[in-house]
Amino acid sequence: MYIYLAVGIGGVIGALLRYFILIWFINLGYSYPAGTLCVNLIGCFILGYLQGIAKVYELPGWLVTGVGTGIIGAFTTFSTFSIDVIQFIKEGFLIPACTYILASSIGGYYLAYTGFSLSTNKRRGV
Repeated sequence: MYIYLAVGIGGVIGALLRYFILIWFINLGYSYPAGTLCVNLIGCFILGYLQGIAKVYELPGWLVTGVGTGIIGAFTTFSTFSIDVIQFIKEGFLIPACTYILASSIGGYYLAYTGFSLSTNKRRGV
């Protein structure tokens, strides 16, 4: 029962965080994919870090699922990323579309790896 509550509460928190960050980017005058790229990259790092911490410190499953699936799952958004890419392509902006895809993919993998590496090195004292 705790796991469902953790995912539900986490989902609300993650969705609200994403919304506030996207609005913040819009208010700063950034174009529409900047906020989505930011939340997705932050989410990759945090999820990688969480998975490493969970492994090192043996965190309870409900907590890891609540944060990972709930908060990070609602915070990040592959569907918005996909729509952004399609918009770029439809408007004829192929280079920005490819740049966005590469930045999201390579950056996401790199940050997930970095987060995981940083958190698993904590116990070893590195």
